[in-house]
Amino acid sequence: MKVPLSVRIVLLVLITSGILVGGIVLTVQKLLVSNYETIVAERESAEINRLASELELSQQQRILGLESFALRLVTDAGQLRSDQELQSLLQQPSVASELFPDGLLVFNAGVTAIAESRPVPGRLGANYSDRFHFQLARQTKESVISEPIMGRTTGVPLISYLQPILSSNNEIIGYASGILDLAKTPLLASQNLTETESSTTTIVIDPRHRLFVSMRERFDAPQPLPDEGTDALVDAALSLSPAGTVVEYQQQRYIVASQQLDSVGWIVLRALPYNEAIAPAQASFRQFLFIALIAMALVGLIGAWVARSLMRPLEKMTRRIDSMADNSRFDSDFQEQGGPEVAALARAMNRLANERKSAEIAIHEAERFLYGVLEAASEVSIIATDSAGIITAFNKGAENMLGYSKEDMVGKQTPAMLHLKSELDVRAAQLSAELKRPVEGFKVFVEKAEHQGSETRGWTYVHKDGHYVPISLVVTPMRDSAGKTIGYLGIGEDITERQRAEKLKNEFISTVSHELRTPLTSISGALGLMVGGAFGELPEKAQKLLTTAHRNSKRLALLINDLLDIEKIAAGKLHFDMQRQPLLPLVEQALDSNRHYSSDRGVTLTLDYNAPGALVNVDQQRLMQVLANLLSNAIKFSPDGGEVILRAVTSDNKLIVSVIDSGPGIAESFYSQIFQRFAQADSSDTRAKDGTGLGLAITRELVEQMGGRIGFESTKGKGSRFFFELPLIQTAANTSLQALLTSDQHPAPHILVVEDDRDVANLLSIMLSEAGYQVDIAYSGSEALTRLQQAHYDLISLDLMLPDISGLNIIRILREQPNTADLPIVVVSAKVEQGRLAINGDATNIDWLAKPIDQHQLIDMVKRKLSTQHEQYLRVLHVEDDLDLHEVVSAMAGDCFTFEAAHTLKDAQVRLKQQTFDVVLLDIGLPDGSGWELVPQIRACQPDAKVVILSGADMTHQQHDQVEAVLLKSRLSTETLIDGINARIQESRSTRSTFKK
Repeated sequence: MKVPLSVRIVLLVLITSGILVGGIVLTVQKLLVSNYETIVAERESAEINRLASELELSQQQRILGLESFALRLVTDAGQLRSDQELQSLLQQPSVASELFPDGLLVFNAGVTAIAESRPVPGRLGANYSDRFHFQLARQTKESVISEPIMGRTTGVPLISYLQPILSSNNEIIGYASGILDLAKTPLLASQNLTETESSTTTIVIDPRHRLFVSMRERFDAPQPLPDEGTDALVDAALSLSPAGTVVEYQQQRYIVASQQLDSVGWIVLRALPYNEAIAPAQASFRQFLFIALIAMALVGLIGAWVARSLMRPLEKMTRRIDSMADNSRFDSDFQEQGGPEVAALARAMNRLANERKSAEIAIHEAERFLYGVLEAASEVSIIATDSAGIITAFNKGAENMLGYSKEDMVGKQTPAMLHLKSELDVRAAQLSAELKRPVEGFKVFVEKAEHQGSETRGWTYVHKDGHYVPISLVVTPMRDSAGKTIGYLGIGEDITERQRAEKLKNEFISTVSHELRTPLTSISGALGLMVGGAFGELPEKAQKLLTTAHRNSKRLALLINDLLDIEKIAAGKLHFDMQRQPLLPLVEQALDSNRHYSSDRGVTLTLDYNAPGALVNVDQQRLMQVLANLLSNAIKFSPDGGEVILRAVTSDNKLIVSVIDSGPGIAESFYSQIFQRFAQADSSDTRAKDGTGLGLAITRELVEQMGGRIGFESTKGKGSRFFFELPLIQTAANTSLQALLTSDQHPAPHILVVEDDRDVANLLSIMLSEAGYQVDIAYSGSEALTRLQQAHYDLISLDLMLPDISGLNIIRILREQPNTADLPIVVVSAKVEQGRLAINGDATNIDWLAKPIDQHQLIDMVKRKLSTQHEQYLRVLHVEDDLDLHEVVSAMAGDCFTFEAAHTLKDAQVRLKQQTFDVVLLDIGLPDGSGWELVPQIRACQPDAKVVILSGADMTHQQHDQVEAVLLKSRLSTETLIDGINARIQESRSTRSTFKK
């Protein structure tokens, strides 16, 4: 129910006046209470001072009276009177007897009672030297007041006042003592405690002994004080709370005042109930509150009258506006009469009417424009829904695309009926798994858009006649001014032609990959063999022309590779075979690959390597492509005779590889374009350099795909530094061949050192072990032959001068046995030349190393012998329909392999059944089918054979997993071909060797 404005005004006045009065009342109450608390505190402070003074005075009176009485106990000669005289004096009336109604005593110098005013059985003759107040009086020779004690013979609580009796020479000759029985005589007489409030509490405390000394009530025994925190009044007394302190005691509040007595150290406290103390203030406050309420009622009545006067014109105007709304008209003829506010309101209403008419016209025009836009978008489907998913708008483009009319859809259907159910189910499962909660129904379309602002995704529409329409659908939530979602807008674009174009492009790329790369590989490979001298020395002019042709064939291959790579990167189809591997061999290989180019330009390549043992997780082929791009650019732009530095350092778990040149630098205006596609500087010197402008763009994409970052620094006229960062997997002070072999899970080669000199044998063992080989030592010929019969060795190091059998005889024995006929032998001897003459070519696969031993020469010789051993006698089946390429690949491989060619699938199947092969080098595009069809047959009939794909196109991850290696025709060279085949064979032999062991 709505409250009228007049009532709200009255309520506002009442609330305002109430708040004001309440504030004043609270303030006054605080002031009254505070004032009365101050007054009570001052009064109680004065009263406690009076009580303390009276108590102090009474104590002094008793002490003085006792001193006067003590003087009567001494004779004129300064001696203590006799016991009879003392007893007589005690029986006589005196001031002391009035001050001490509970008894007077006289003690001799030994603190034995010798006379008493009030007889107590057993007291005379008792010695009290153990009492503390007697001991204190003996030490100080002054008056002493004891703490509350229990009488030794009387058994009652008392306070003893003690006065030493001194002789003329100031020696103690006795003691005079007065006693107060606290059970009978309080310290202060009740008539002296003038208290107007009967509930006021007064206590006296001995803080040293934590005892009650006296209260208004008498007691039969000295009472100990309660523990701290038990009695709030006692705690307040002990803390000497200032006058006016409020204490909570026995569920009642008290105002307390306390003071400590200087003479005996006792504390006197008065406690007055808080309610009694501020009762006058409460009475005054009630009177003030009554007056304030009457005033507030008067203000409310006046406010009601004022509100009524103000609202009557407004009520009339409201009724007229309601009438206009009921009649659907809005007149602007309000009379601007009455008070200023009413006149202003009438003027505003007239203006609003005019503005509304203008707004209605504008809205009508906007609706017509929006309708025209929706209808004009005849090639795009625009569908709007409410928050529940019911279609609210269905444009002409949607009708054309889907075959349904607006009347069929608006207010009746949801977009789900336009989609494939299988797509909806797959998407629902994806979202449910991703968000970890069920997502279904209409939420499948809008869940992502709701959280991200919009979502673009490919879907398939189902036309009314049943055919499918592939679309790219953008879904955006529609929100009101408060940010609440009121519906969703879906804009769909038919991508049938785009998909058709994508398919054509892929087919074109496939054609380029196979039909162009294959002959180009043959041309480049053949030229490379001829330029490299594989067929003998050529005439100078022919050599020059072939070098030019080879260089340009490489340029053409690089251009094709760059164009295809950048397309694959853009489509997200570039394959990465990420492997953990050491960095140093990669950068060394990159430098070696570019030395020929740098030497042609007179540029020096330098390696600055400060990342010992660094391991990175990269695709070796892609990283080599990155290094090649950066090095070739640096060489290209360096001046003749310049230097290019390849630097590798580690920092904060990152590996930073830099390529630094001494070229002209990069203009600042070109900085923003340096990694863009087809971007090249415009200076004439730069334009003179060859290149596609794609190298750095591809480099950046490759580095980022491998989890890194690339950047550059340049100074005009001083050169440039291009660098990239990769996550550092591991560093170690020494990464040996043994560690690398272990990480690859391949056993290190096993070497037998045959040497009778133990120092030389140990030296050879250390050299070979540090290089990563497994080493055994035989110190005689017979021991060596025994070991060779018991274990398999990949190579032996042999001294010719042995104590039992000549090294030459051992060579002949090994060559006569089938299992050691091809065993590599490195002769390490001081008589190398004599051994060569003696052997006279009768044994092969032997290298000779003269003592003293050069470590690097030894390791190189061992590596070469082991590599040669693994590369010989390997059979390769090359499945390739291009005869020219087969010839080139065979020539690249040289005499290390035995090649068999198969030009079709059928031919390959026959050869696999008839012969055994170590490697199958397989092309995918064959005349009678795909090379992938042959892989299962290879696995079935020759499981030990390794399959190496030699193709013009990159493979997917799944395809990579089906074979041992993939080599691209576009990047084929003699080194990559041989290394690829040898690596597979090495893996195979290592596996077989491990299995046998």
